[in-house]
Amino acid sequence: MTVSEDESGTVLRQESHQDQRGRITVRGLTRPAVGLAAVVLFQLLFASVFAGVLHHPVLHHAPVAVVGRPPLAQVVNSHGGGTIRLVAEPTAGAAQAAIRGGQANAAIIAGRHAQTLLIQTAASPGTATVLTKEFTTAATALKTPLQVRDLAPLPASDSTGISAFFLVIAWMLGGYVGATTLGMMLGGVRSPSLRHAATRLGLLAGYAAISGFLGALLIGPAMGVVPGYNLALAGVGMLLVFAAAAATAGLQATLGMPGTLIAIIGMVVFGDPTSGTSIATALLARPWNVIGQGLPPSAGLSAARSVTYLGGINLTGPLTVLGTYAAAGTLLTLAAAAWRHHRPASPTTQPQSA
Repeated sequence: MTVSEDESGTVLRQESHQDQRGRITVRGLTRPAVGLAAVVLFQLLFASVFAGVLHHPVLHHAPVAVVGRPPLAQVVNSHGGGTIRLVAEPTAGAAQAAIRGGQANAAIIAGRHAQTLLIQTAASPGTATVLTKEFTTAATALKTPLQVRDLAPLPASDSTGISAFFLVIAWMLGGYVGATTLGMMLGGVRSPSLRHAATRLGLLAGYAAISGFLGALLIGPAMGVVPGYNLALAGVGMLLVFAAAAATAGLQATLGMPGTLIAIIGMVVFGDPTSGTSIATALLARPWNVIGQGLPPSAGLSAARSVTYLGGINLTGPLTVLGTYAAAGTLLTLAAAAWRHHRPASPTTQPQSA
């Protein structure tokens, strides 16, 4: 409750958010109502993005290498509604190279007695499943023998390929939760000086290194999901955790605690459903394919699958995305601390003499 005086010195009592008995007034309910309304909007955003991307995953212009003139390819291309895009290759070897290099998601090879479908499940289990179903359905309709050959099958210990996704999400969540926790433990998410910001980033780098090492240890030797200890996977985890942590720290340094919400919306609400769990991120409908490829979850999952099952191919793109987030977050954190430390002090208003 606020108190003021009129010209005669009489004390005037203004209405506060609580009455004298401590009961909350109507005015006192405004801010909680606005806050809960914002949470409802967050729920709707979260549900709409996940439902919009994952309720009916469909390929969009998936490149399929074609060797010869297989009728199955023409049928699927004609009736698929733009789900695939045929790319001619001169030989079966060239088609395999296109798949392994990421230029094609599958290949259909014409044969004298049967046609062969080449897939690579470990690269994107959902994409391989959708393509296999489409070509198998067309082969059944045409009564054409079809052989399916998997160039990179998943091991029995991870037959769905979902383990890498959960590890990546755990690393990413650890990144922004770690940045927020550390910021609060150090006295606030906004660093008052360059030295304070550098210390925070150094601690986050050490935290990221431990997270990557232990994550690879857990999914490898401890649980046996992937064979042995994969040092490259640990490296991907270190970079992913630091990228998520540094990006969060940078947003917090600039915007305060609201920066945490922006990080969650970007990396979880938009990042998780577009990460490539159902089908490859690049094959999603617009704008999700563009959004997803620029976010840490998709880059982290692609890198993790590559170093775990695909021999480390096609790492340049994912590592570039993660490195960009790490560098941008670092620079933003340091720049915000430098500006806060050197900004001119606010002038104080001197009282007028009587």
